[in-house]
Amino acid sequence: MKSKWLPYGIVLLAILLILTIDGFRTLMPEQEKEPSFSIPEAVITVGGQGVLYKSGTFAWVGKGTGPVIDQDEPPILFHDLLPFSVKPFSEMNITFPEKAGIDNISIYRSQGQGDLEMGNLPFETFFDNTYTFNNVAGQSTVIIQASSGDQVYHYAFPLIIEEVVAYQAQLAEEPGYLAVLELYKPEALQENWALEQVNNKYVHKAHSLKVNNLEEARRQFPDLKIDSLPYYAIFNHERLLYEAYNRDDFFKILKIAAP
Repeated sequence: MKSKWLPYGIVLLAILLILTIDGFRTLMPEQEKEPSFSIPEAVITVGGQGVLYKSGTFAWVGKGTGPVIDQDEPPILFHDLLPFSVKPFSEMNITFPEKAGIDNISIYRSQGQGDLEMGNLPFETFFDNTYTFNNVAGQSTVIIQASSGDQVYHYAFPLIIEEVVAYQAQLAEEPGYLAVLELYKPEALQENWALEQVNNKYVHKAHSLKVNNLEEARRQFPDLKIDSLPYYAIFNHERLLYEAYNRDDFFKILKIAAP
């Protein structure tokens, strides 16, 4: 005669078997699970102030005038970040934890606000974790690329370089260099155009602009005291250095500013 406990034993064995199988299923994903991936936290300061940024591991593709964030990857969004406003020539410092093993850092600046187009300039690589911005006023996107072996990380934030003077766009963009400006009336082009003859290694920016009259010149450059046309100005990276109102005086002064 069958034992009355047999059905209970079968049920108990079935329950134990189910629990054992379920336990194996629970453990198997843990054993097969790859180590979790995390992006190293960077400490980024500009002018001594901490900067909020977006980070990710994004692919780069060639498009337009330069590489852009691949839209198949998670996009960098700045909807919750206000642009970081800094003075011209502010210094940026980037620090990573030692355990991150970062062996290369590059920086990219894109012009404009509407997208992450990076322009036609190549990556500018630096190795001491510091970078000094120029004095070109306006908003851009700063994109930092850091690598550890084959792994690449990106850190990005919107930046505004403040306009300190109305003629800031005419200044030399780096210390140690000069920029020159020439304003002339349309009828005086051939007679007064001097910048085509400027051949000086210290002059890295030269603008020759046509203005219809003196009032128009003053409207365009309210911070310059323009008394007559033609008008010549020589700038360093911070301010106006010299002014002249004819070609001969301009070239004499240029030899003094940058012999």
